[in-house]
Amino acid sequence: MKGNGVQLLRELLREKSIVIRERTPVEIILYSVFLYLSGLSFRKVSSTIEPFIKRSRTFVWEWVHKFGDILRDCYSDRLPEVVVIDETPLKVGDMHLWFWFVIDPKSRKLVFFMITRSRTNLACKKLLRGIQRMYGCLPSVAITDGGPWYLVLKRYGIEHKIVSGGVRNYIERLIETVKDRTRVFDNYFPSERWRVEHVYRWLNLYAFYYNWVRSHLTLHRLSPVFYERGIEIRNEFERFTIALREVIRNA
Repeated sequence: MKGNGVQLLRELLREKSIVIRERTPVEIILYSVFLYLSGLSFRKVSSTIEPFIKRSRTFVWEWVHKFGDILRDCYSDRLPEVVVIDETPLKVGDMHLWFWFVIDPKSRKLVFFMITRSRTNLACKKLLRGIQRMYGCLPSVAITDGGPWYLVLKRYGIEHKIVSGGVRNYIERLIETVKDRTRVFDNYFPSERWRVEHVYRWLNLYAFYYNWVRSHLTLHRLSPVFYERGIEIRNEFERFTIALREVIRNA
């Protein structure tokens, strides 16, 4: 878990006052967050790091939440000209929500997401306003499944293409990945308050992992961001620390 990359990240975390009192080595904190994002539960992460240091799953929970706040809206570095948009219903706890996803069909990056309680024209307008607020612009082309709520795209000067299959398969795979995690959401990211905000925090963190760290078979086992940049880093934890350094430095 040690190396020059982690050392530089430790210094950056101190400089930004993210880690002030190092009661737990930064290497352990980073590795724990990485393991959680890779799919382990808080309890499993706690038992995995036990040979190095004894920390309860509550400690791991706190580290993950802290990085969820740090990485808010830091999961993508640019908006492409062409995007694929889709939405799906998900039940989190006792909430019935709609999750909206916007991806880059070339790099497979998740460039925007949103959660609403309904699927309407107003929700689609909110999606477009959110994209504009985050990137300062809108895509030129949007590919969807043809839902009537997407008719508003033309009002914003966006060319609307209706496609079944093809590039839309990429976003459907992302949706299935998110659904797999949210089916056991309360076990992975439990909270008693601010549930919708809680889901946003988790999705920000997972979107960062999905774009910058997670290996994609269709991208030769590289992550979307590093694949797009032509940077071949095979080790996921190394990608994790490099990505964190860039994102935190520019925050």
